[in-house]
This record gives sequence, C-alpha cells and structure tokens, in this order.
Amino acid sequence: MNDEGVIDDQGKEFKAIVANGMKLGASLAMAEHIPWLRWFFPLEEEAFAKHGERRDRLTRAIMDRPVNEPNMPACQPSQGGTEDDVILVNDEEENVPVNEETAEVKQENNDAEDAPFTKRKRKKTSAYWIHFRVITKNDGSEIPQCVHCDEKLPVLKDGTTTPLHRHIKFNCAKMKALSKGQLKLKVGKGNVAESSALVQNWKFSMARMREVISHMIMVHALPFNFVEYDLFNVVMKEANPAFTKISRASIRQDCISSYEIGKKRIQKLLNTVNRVSITTDMWTSVQNIHYMVVTCHFVDSDFQLHKYILSFVDVPPPYSGVRIYDSLFTCLKEWSIEMKVSTLTVDNATTNDVVARKLKESINLQKKLPIDGQLFHVRCSAHILNLLVQDGLSEIQAIIHNVRQSVKHVAASSSRVHTFSELAKRQKLPKRRLVLDVSTRWNATYAMLSTALEFKEVFENYADRESSYNTLPSNDDWKKVEDVCSFLSLFNEATKIISGSEYPTANLFLVELYVIKEALDDVALDEKDPMYAMACKMKEKFDKYWGSSNLLISIGAVMDPRYKMTLVDLSFKAIYTGDEAVKEIKIVRDTLDDLFKEYVNEYKENNGVASGSANAGGENGGESIYSKTPASFINSRFGKRLKTGSAKYNQHIRSIENVEGVKSELDTYLEEGVYICEPGVDFDALGWWKANKHKFKILSKMAADILSVPITTVASESAFSAGGRVVEPHRSCLGTKMVDMLICGADWYRHYYGIDKKKATENNDIIFIELDQN
Repeated sequence: MNDEGVIDDQGKEFKAIVANGMKLGASLAMAEHIPWLRWFFPLEEEAFAKHGERRDRLTRAIMDRPVNEPNMPACQPSQGGTEDDVILVNDEEENVPVNEETAEVKQENNDAEDAPFTKRKRKKTSAYWIHFRVITKNDGSEIPQCVHCDEKLPVLKDGTTTPLHRHIKFNCAKMKALSKGQLKLKVGKGNVAESSALVQNWKFSMARMREVISHMIMVHALPFNFVEYDLFNVVMKEANPAFTKISRASIRQDCISSYEIGKKRIQKLLNTVNRVSITTDMWTSVQNIHYMVVTCHFVDSDFQLHKYILSFVDVPPPYSGVRIYDSLFTCLKEWSIEMKVSTLTVDNATTNDVVARKLKESINLQKKLPIDGQLFHVRCSAHILNLLVQDGLSEIQAIIHNVRQSVKHVAASSSRVHTFSELAKRQKLPKRRLVLDVSTRWNATYAMLSTALEFKEVFENYADRESSYNTLPSNDDWKKVEDVCSFLSLFNEATKIISGSEYPTANLFLVELYVIKEALDDVALDEKDPMYAMACKMKEKFDKYWGSSNLLISIGAVMDPRYKMTLVDLSFKAIYTGDEAVKEIKIVRDTLDDLFKEYVNEYKENNGVASGSANAGGENGGESIYSKTPASFINSRFGKRLKTGSAKYNQHIRSIENVEGVKSELDTYLEEGVYICEPGVDFDALGWWKANKHKFKILSKMAADILSVPITTVASESAFSAGGRVVEPHRSCLGTKMVDMLICGADWYRHYYGIDKKKATENNDIIFIELDQN
C-alpha cells in the first residue's frame, strides 16, 4: 500500500503471488495425501520453489517499510477494502492471543518467516499409532518408536502404516506376551511363606466380572439395579478402565445362568452319595405366600459334611399334610434323590407327621429303609426344648410381663433411653443395651430376663424419676428371675450346641440331655424349691417326648469315639429307673447290631460283584501270570469252569475277609477304650472316622451316615431370615421362581467361596435397645 492506503503495483504483485502459491500448495497437498499423485506434479514442485523465493523477496521488501509512517495503517484494510484485501501470512497464527505466554511461540514463527507456507503434517489416523511415539533424530528426521519394546522403526513414507502393523502383530515380544494374558500378576490365597508360588498370570475378563457380580447379588441379597448405581460403576472403572456398565436386565440373566451352573455342580455331587438326610419347614412371606424350604445334608467320600438348600418353593393352598408332601416329593424327584432319603427332620406339627408317614411309605415301596425306617422320622430337638421351656415359663408369666413392660417403657422415647443410660453410667455397668423378646421364643425371653437382671438397680432408680413407670418387679420377683435364669442356662447351652449346621449334631445332644433330666429331677423332688411348679411342668413334657429312648441321638452318641456305649450306660441310668434303663440300653445295642448287619450285607453284595468280575478275569487269563501255560491247557482239556489253584485261594480269602473280618468291626470299636480328647481342643468326629476308615471300612461308612443326620430344623429356618431380606416390601413383586433362584443360589455360592454365614447378634427373635454411649 502507498501512503494514502491504496494498494500499489507492488502490493498487487504480492497479492497475485499469494494466490498462485495457494493453488500450488493445494495441488501439492493433494499429492501428499495420495502418494502416487506426486509423480504428476514434478514441475509444480519446481515452480513452487521459485515462487517461494520471489514471494519471500517481496515480503521482505514490504516488511522493511517503516511501520510508524504517518497515515500508514499497519496490516489493516482500507475503508473501502473488501475481504480479499486481508492478507494472512500464516493461518496458524490467526487466533493466537498476544501475551507473554505466547512470546516463545511468536519467536519460533518469526524464525520460520523464510518458509511460511510449509506443508502441514498429515494427521495420524491409524489405530496402530497408539502403540508408538514419534522421536526426532539429530539430523531433524522423525522416526516411530514402539512404546512396549522401545524398538525404533526406519523412516516411513508418508501415509504408510504397514510396518507399524507388522511390528505390533508379529515382531513385538511384549505384545506377544500380552496377547497370552500376562497383563497383570494375581496373588492367590494361601500361606504367606509360600506366596511366591501362588503368583499367577491374569487377564481382565468382563465375562468373569459379570459372573462374580451375579454371585455377589445373590449372596448379599442385593437388588438387580445395584449394577446401575453411579458410584458402583465409578468404583469399577477406577479398578479397571476396561470394565463396561451392566444393565439390570443383563445381571438378572447372569444370576439365572449362575443358578443353573450351581445346580449342575450340586447335582454332580449328589450323584456320588447313596444316602442323604432332609430337613424342611414352612414360612409365610410379606406377599402372603407360603414357602417350603428343603435342605439336604450328607457326608461325601472325604468325610466332609455338606448342607445345601435344594428348593425354596411356594406351596399352593390348602396347606395340608398331603399338599406339603406332594411339593416335597416333587422337589426330591427333580434332584433324583427320592430313593436316597434316609431321614426326614421336621418340627412337631401334625401336618409334618402326615408328610413323614407318606414319604416313608413311598420310599418303602421301592427300597427298604434302614432298620425298617425306625430312624426315618426325626423330630426337631430344638422345637421340643422350646415347648418344654415354654410350659415352665407359663408359671411365671406375671413376672415376665412386668420385665417386658419395663423394657418397653424405657424404649418408648429417646428421653427415657437417655435417662436410663445416665443412670446406668453411674452404676458403671458393662452392658450397653437392653433386650426385648419375641414371646414365642423362649431363648429370646431368657436373653431379656438375664439382661434386665443386670440392670436391676438401674430400674429401681429409674422408677423414682419416671412417675408413669408402674411395672417395676419386686425384690421377690427379681430373686425368682435370677433362679429361672440360672436354671434355664442349661437349656440355653444345649440349644446353642444342637443348633449348628456346619458340624454333626446327632452325637452331641445325649450328653446335654441327661444333665437336663438330672436338674429337673432334683428340683421336682423338693416341694419347697421356688422352681418346683415350673420344674414339674417341664418334667412332664420331657417324659412325653423322651420317655422312651431316642434311637437316633443314642446311636449318634455311640458313633462318637469319645462316648461309645459308655455315655449310653451313664445317661440312661439318670434318665430312666433301674429296670427301664437296662431295657432301653438293650434296645439301643440291638438296634445298633441290626443296623450294622444291614451295612455288612450291602457291602458283601457290592463286593461280591467286584469279586466275581475279578475271578472272571483270572479265569480268562486277564490277570493270572499262568494264563498262557497250565491254565490254558487245563481249560482246553477239562472245560472253562475249572478254576486254578490261585483263583480258588483268592476267592477263599475274599470270602473270609468279607464275612468273618467285617463282623468284628463293631465289637472291636466298642471294646476299645473311649478317645480322651485334650481339654480346650475341638474334636472332629468325622475327622476321626476319616483317619480310621481303613481299620473300620464298613463301620466308618455307617458312622458317616448317622453323623450327617441333623436333629434340628435350624438349617432350614435360617433360610427364612435370608428370605425376609430377599422378599422385602420393596421387592414384593418378585416371582416365586426368582425367589427360589436367589435363595438357593445365595446358599450355594456362600459354600462355593467358603463364606461363613454371619451369625448376627441381632437375630429376628430379639430387639436390642441401644443405650447412649456418650
């Protein structure tokens, strides 16, 4: 431009040069993207070079003009100028702000003013560039370097990525290792000292993640939409960025798949056993649907006790014994164990008597039960103890009512709880909560009474401060509560022992039962004892249920090497009179002999088949070293029925071992002294039989079957607490089949991962009133 702001001839020439340069640059850019087009533009490259020299010369001439000349607007179009009057020397600087942070960038651009129209670098669009970084060599050339193995590749032609692809797929050693799954190291569970041997290769698998999450949903009774929670997905993404979000419908289907896998695993295990024990009970959900839980107990070949919930099904009305039997038999048939059931443990409801009788009849039609089914119907011992104690507690209902109302009064408002807590702090009592019972459970009532007894003085001080409190027990009442709690402690300990489901219980009850009988007799003989009326009622109920010997708990005690017949002799003398004790002891011993004979006969039948096949093999020459010489000659001359001397001897030995040897196993076991366990050491009866299974090869099998029988329905009742969490009011729309899947799946995968079911201190029969801690 001249001094008046009009474009002069030099400016027009520069403008033409720029326009021509843009055309040349466009053609060369096209050639850059399509390499083979470069052969068509040789003259343009030479023209572009000459054009650049001319442009640079004119650019320096224009830039050499003084910028402070009057009436000279620097880099501004004239008032009448158009968009074409604006000249952009470098479009990369168009939007760069002028400040101190961009000073270095401007300096670099000024240094490059000699070649402002350089070719732009082609954008890297290939997916293989994520495995490479671009480094600059000393001569200014750029080459790719692998980020995994740091290998440098030769200079690539523009737009060529085949060498990158070839290196990653075939030549990179680290990528080959990664493709085999060695992404991370996984340290498994085990001894810390041997942890180095537990390090394994691990590769993230979304399928495995979904499987484990479905197990978590079932075991912890979580809703299906748990996987859609925002923070759950944030946590999983932080743990591994490869995790992808799972929908509610997908995890529901995953739970169904996990259930089917678990069912096949349990079925395979059941196919390996000959006898199982069943417990069952009924429960009504918030949906007003009656569910029946069926639990299976058995001991495997490794003498490990197993317990699995097989079914949690709804029973259609009417809820009669026949309808419950139909549902139970359908479940057993579905699992193909209807002919393997040896015992059925139920509570003392009348409908359950019908169920036990009909199931016993159905099994006897096809297979004889052990000792004609005398052990088949097992009544829940915990339920009997509950009935027994409830009868006794009815004698002190007024006292129990006062204690219960006292606890309710304190719990009625936070101010009363605060007042009671302050009084308890002054007494420096270790207890920090009160207990409110459920009246139908005696052990809950026992917990309420024993806890309230420790706050006796606090209740008395509380009565002085609360005028509305009028149910304070008298001193005589507190004394009676103390006597009752002391007496019921025996029943409480016995209930705790027999309520386990992870260890055998059939061998543990007799030793507690006879102590309870002795305590009842002692109190019932003293009419002056304050517990006399209560003990008489309980003794009457005891004689009703245990007036005749319970064969299962008696034989179970004999199968414990710590007790054997010694405990039976001792306990029966305490439970029965002299003549009755001798009679009941003989019944137990005779039943024991009959049961053992049945196991011997079963063993002989199974072993006889094996022996026959072995003998046949010897005759045919499959096993005898003489099969090709004398035996073959004798067979050819006298017939195949003639046996060799070795075959006859082997048959004779097997006959002796199968008959005479096994007969003395029971006698040998009983004649040996009892096993004296070290104090404070938990004794594992099944473990003892496992260690001695070669010595008692038949008796050990009989012992395993007896010890697997549960004497309570606690294992089934524990499923109801899980059912309450699954079928809660907010999930009451769940279908019965889905409830069955979630309850059973939770039980199976709890065992699969070795997770012990937490015994919550707050069970469903007890309500805790927490006192202020501060």
